[in-house]
Formats: sequence, C-alpha cells, structure tokens
Amino acid sequence: MHRSIGSSDYTLYDKNGVSIYIFRNTMGNWEHAYGKLADDVREACLDALILRFDRNCTEMFYYKGERQVVDISFAAGGSSWHVLVNRYHKGSIKLSDMTMELAYSEHNRCEALTCERIEKYFRWIREGKIKGG
Repeated sequence: MHRSIGSSDYTLYDKNGVSIYIFRNTMGNWEHAYGKLADDVREACLDALILRFDRNCTEMFYYKGERQVVDISFAAGGSSWHVLVNRYHKGSIKLSDMTMELAYSEHNRCEALTCERIEKYFRWIREGKIKGG
C-alpha cells in the first residue's frame, strides 16, 4: 500500500478485533484506502473521522447528496476570514472597521452556502467559535 508524504493513516478495527479498515487523509483529502466496507458504512466512517480529526473542518453537512466540508480560517496578517468548501475558496468574511458588521463576499458560486449558513458563521465568529484577529 503506497502512502505519500503529508498523509496520515487511521486504522479502524471491526468488533471482532481482526478485520481492519484503513482511511487516509492526504492534505485534507480523505479516502478509504483498505478493507471491504458497505458504501453507507464507509461514508459514515469518513464523516466521523473528518469531524473528529480534521482540524480544518469548521462544519460538515450534505448538500444534494454530496459531503460539504467547510473550513473558515482567519487570514494571517489580514482582516478577513477565508471560506473554503471542499478545499476550494468560495468567499471571504470581513469585519467592517466603520460599522463593526460582518459581510460575506462571494468569490466563487456555491449553492450549498445559503444565507442561513453564512449568518450562522457570522454568529460563530461573534461568539468566538471561529477564531479571528
């Protein structure tokens, strides 16, 4: 089994303690690498691993049957938060110096990022659940 630099393997054992399943995270790209699992079980395991071990996962949800992993992080030395969905930059959230209000600037269209979700991220920033400058 080939493992590239910058990847981490996560080994899960069946309840019999013998069967093993290996999942791999390579720079934020999660995959099932070894062991036979039903599709729904494999996806449930990936969801659990992402939620538990992916430090860049602010939120995970499904949209039209596709897993959406949202990463919101403050730009070092900047004045905004970058919003990434499945590792692709979708927009930024900026705090206005004048009004102290948060605003979202969409850079790449993403149907999954609804107004309600963006408002939730604003609330999380205000509450300190998403760190910033």
